[in-house]
Amino acid sequence: MQKTMKAAYLPGNSTVVLKEVEIPEPGHGEVLIKMKSSTICGSDIRAIYREHTGKGPEGYQNKICGHEPSGQIVKCGPGLRRFKEGDRVVVYHISGCGVCNDCRRGYMISCTSPYRRAYGWQRDGGMAEYLLAEEKDLVLLPDSLTYTDGAQIACGFGTVYEGLEKIGVCGNDAVLVVGLGPVGLASLMLARAMGATKLIGVDTVQERLDIAKSKGLADEVFLSDASALDKVLALTDGNGVERAVDCSGNTYGRQLAIRATRKWGRVVFIGEGGTVEFNP
Repeated sequence: MQKTMKAAYLPGNSTVVLKEVEIPEPGHGEVLIKMKSSTICGSDIRAIYREHTGKGPEGYQNKICGHEPSGQIVKCGPGLRRFKEGDRVVVYHISGCGVCNDCRRGYMISCTSPYRRAYGWQRDGGMAEYLLAEEKDLVLLPDSLTYTDGAQIACGFGTVYEGLEKIGVCGNDAVLVVGLGPVGLASLMLARAMGATKLIGVDTVQERLDIAKSKGLADEVFLSDASALDKVLALTDGNGVERAVDCSGNTYGRQLAIRATRKWGRVVFIGEGGTVEFNP
């Protein structure tokens, strides 16, 4: 095997730097993965590529970027319990300590330990030819899914699934999704798969609305403007939707999600940033 590999870094100022670095060796409980796909997340752009918005743990820390990786195991360290060389895997991007209260409940993303390290942020990520990962962070990728499917699952689709599961989307629900970027489109796809009977998409960009409609992801789409709330209410007999998902992180988008939800309905905020103000 070669000794070095190319790797991408995002040092800020809207730049990408390629470096030649040594290929790491897997230690106890670790694997070396040949990268097959590593997709770009909005948070990479927001907080590292444009470093002025990346503060604290989100700031650039001189690590290989990419926290949505998938690939094939090519070398194993000692002490593995499940995975083996040749396995196709997705890497869950938050590597928690494994022993704090949140980790033991399965919420590694909110690990409270200083040992918590995210791939592409506090430890080297997937924008390279190879990735060193811990076995506990791996998810087996079935042959029915491509590597690019896998790369999108752990962060983009996984985040959405957790949110929809929390609000309990089911076959009785009309669902509103505000913000139809990649995460918003994933919300529509998963809500449909979970049985939602009416899917409504709202965004400020017509092209995104067109994608949602042409792909059959939403039943109704329209621009987010002063008439958006009235349109949602008209589609739901004046009652509002049973479930609303905000993927915009925008103050107005969050207000729309709340106001368009019927009494006893549920709302989840998935989009990062922004604030929300409303009268109780």
